[in-house]
Amino acid sequence: MTCTSAAAGAPRTVPPPSSATRPPAEYAGGACQLMDFDVVSAVLGVRFEVAGAGNVDDTYTCVLQRVDVRLPDLSLAVTPTVADTGIFHDKVIPKGATVLSDLGKLGYSRPVPASGDAGPGVEVGWLSGNQRLMVLRYRGPAGTAPGDVTALGPKLVDLAKKVDQASE
Repeated sequence: MTCTSAAAGAPRTVPPPSSATRPPAEYAGGACQLMDFDVVSAVLGVRFEVAGAGNVDDTYTCVLQRVDVRLPDLSLAVTPTVADTGIFHDKVIPKGATVLSDLGKLGYSRPVPASGDAGPGVEVGWLSGNQRLMVLRYRGPAGTAPGDVTALGPKLVDLAKKVDQASE
């Protein structure tokens, strides 16, 4: 007789977490209250499984990651502001970014170069209708082709629009 149970040391197959078995991202608090694993997966085509939140002063953050690897990740930062669209355009939008007039009061999208052990990414920032600076950033794993992440840009803008609606 051969024992093949997990207790006998045989390898087990653990199914990936599903929305029915993992806590929602919003349970992490902070800016994660604006994130939903299933919405992110549907929009980006990337499944994240864990969420972590933090805050410093009035800035709230959220990072979504997978359980088995550190990257890719998706982060959201939210902070109140008194900036108007003129200040946002002149002082916040990075040089070379694409201006988005259909996201919040005004937004931008830009590629993020690879750095350290992270591959290239995409950043979308905007001034929300309720006076918050919001920045959503996706970072790919090292070795990701820049074109693969660039194709994610319009999807990240679509996700930003959903996050913006959730923040109102």
